[in-house]
Amino acid sequence: MHPVIDYHKCNGALACYEVCPAEVFDINEIDNVKKAVVTNPENCIECEQCVEACPAEAIELVES
Repeated sequence: MHPVIDYHKCNGALACYEVCPAEVFDINEIDNVKKAVVTNPENCIECEQCVEACPAEAIELVES
């Protein structure tokens, strides 16, 4: 399992990036807003901290 971000919902809060203990995310500019991107899905430890931290409910864990 690994996180997937719905960029239509994502508001760029970067909470997922900040709480992730496994360095799954990086930061890129998308539509002129800095947003987290999943760059290392293989690092995901399925802790769901990113899902819980996202204020926009834009992240879900999916099967690899």
